[in-house]
This record gives sequence, structure tokens and C-alpha cells, in this order.
Amino acid sequence: MARVRSVLLVDFDNIYGATGEDVVNSLSNWLLWLEDGALSHRQKRRTFVHKRVYWNLQFDKYRPDFERAGFEAFNCRALAKRKISAGKSSADIVITMDAIELALQTKNLDELIILTTDSDFVPVVNRVQNPGLRVVTAGKETDPTYELFSQHADAVMHIAALKSAFDYARAARKWYQLRSPAPVIAPLTLQRERQSPLMGRVRAALNGEANGPSELQRAAEIIKALGERMPDQVLSKTKIVRALTGLPAFTPTYENGIRPWLGHKNFAAMMRHLEKLQPEIQVNPLGKGRIEVIYREPGTASRTGRVEAMGEARTNENEEETGSPLPAGFGSPA
Repeated sequence: MARVRSVLLVDFDNIYGATGEDVVNSLSNWLLWLEDGALSHRQKRRTFVHKRVYWNLQFDKYRPDFERAGFEAFNCRALAKRKISAGKSSADIVITMDAIELALQTKNLDELIILTTDSDFVPVVNRVQNPGLRVVTAGKETDPTYELFSQHADAVMHIAALKSAFDYARAARKWYQLRSPAPVIAPLTLQRERQSPLMGRVRAALNGEANGPSELQRAAEIIKALGERMPDQVLSKTKIVRALTGLPAFTPTYENGIRPWLGHKNFAAMMRHLEKLQPEIQVNPLGKGRIEVIYREPGTASRTGRVEAMGEARTNENEEETGSPLPAGFGSPA
């Protein structure tokens, strides 16, 4: 089985604050846990093409430990005096730049792991995520970060699972097995996402409490609920499909006699129909069969704004054809 080609970026100040020094003392254990397929697609093992850790000056004492484990270590000391005195670092912006650069330039990259519970990285997840790249983050069960990242990232490592991995050891392979059993993910001790407003809206739609009885109207309500949490930002196809999977009539492929995309030809056709049902859902063409979906708050999704957005999209398409650095893969394919 082919391994997942992955990049691991560790926001050390953040993870150290959530786990303590054990994250250093057990570095080889939790790293092996990830390499053996924890939270990977179909539990495939990983090959890390890049491993990078970012920290403030006081943590540079751990550099030998991480470099022995194959990491590149970056001291991200803040430059402004007031930030230095407050113990701040520039790690967030350095990680952001590296995440985007590596997502764009690493050939045949399957996955990007940003090991942080900092919700400031949600826009970074949205920026690099595309159908060919899984994005994995971390989150605390005891605050909204796990819930928040669950609505954006492809997988979220909760802190209790990471702490359990501090004692990880690869299980022995049975004689009839091609590989050792995949790592076990510790269960959540608190599932706050069940209490989130978005999940409440989804449950209401599934129970028929949303306006209108049709599956399409329910789908429009679910996407509206998703968009209200990140207005004026692009909603990726991955997030939309994940949000709609609870609808009994929805499937992205032919399944048990059910037509995909709620009876439409493809994802783009379905979204254009939902746009008619829910005016705040804006669908912009990007050319070559691609679209982008944006939720506009009521009163901002004017027809003029949509025409301007479409014109800008066509301009971007022309720039792509003439050598613009913006990659085609960052639109949502139909």
C-alpha cells in the first residue's frame, strides 16, 4: 500500500502549552504514531517529506531533540520590543507562509498537518485546502477549537489523543498480516461539536424543521449555516460535501440507486440550483468547469457585486492562461 506523502508543521509554543514537556520526551513515540497512520486517509502509513518545528527563543534548547528526529527547527523570535517583552513570537506568520509555499510547491503532496490548536490558522486551512490535499490540525476538547477545526479541516487531532500517543509503541504484526495494526485514536472525552450552532441547524434540517420540505431546500439551509460561520470566504467543495453527507438523499457518487448531487449533473449544477433557493449563497465561475462558493451576509450579495465578481474571476482565468502564479487547483472543481 502506497504511503501518504505528508508535511508536518509544529507550532511548538502552542502544543507545549497544551501538553507540557512530555511532547519532547516522547517525541519518537507520537511521531511513530503519526507515521503508522493515525488520522491518515484509510489509515495509510505516512512518509514525511518535510518536518518543521517553530518556537520562541526559550525553547531553542530542544533543538537537538527535534533535529535528531529529522525536523528543521526555526527560532521565530518576535522583532518588536513590546512583543519580545510579552514573550510573543512570529511563529504564526512563518508557519502560514511555509504552509502555503509547501502546499503549492511540493510535488505529489497528499497531506498537510499543521499541529496547532490556534484558531487563527482556520484561514490558512481554508487557503491551502483543495480536493487533492488533506489538511489535518489539532484541537482542544475543552474549548471551541476542536469544534471549530472540525468544520474546516479534513481531520482533527484532539489533545487527549496526542497525549495518549506519548506512550505509543507499534504493535507486533501477526504472521498473516502485511503490516501491524493501525494506531488507535483515543476517544473524545467531551464532544462539544454536538452543541454547536451549525450542528443544531443541520439536525433541524434533517428533522424537517428547516423552511421547506425538499432535500434541496434543506441542503441550502445547511450551506447557509456553514457560511454564516465564515462569511465572505470561499467555502471549499470538501467542506460543503462533508456538511451535506447527513442528508439521506445526498451522495457525491451513484449509490444504492440514488443519483449523485441531489439529482444534478455535477457539483457546480447543484450549487447553482441552491443559489436560486438561497440568495446569500454566491456561485462564481472560475472557468474550465470550476466554481467558487461564497456566503454573503444579507444585503451584501447584490447582483452588481456578483457581476463584478464574475468579471474578476474571468480576469483571473485569463491571467492563469498567461502565466499568473495562482494555481488552478485552488478552485472547487465541478
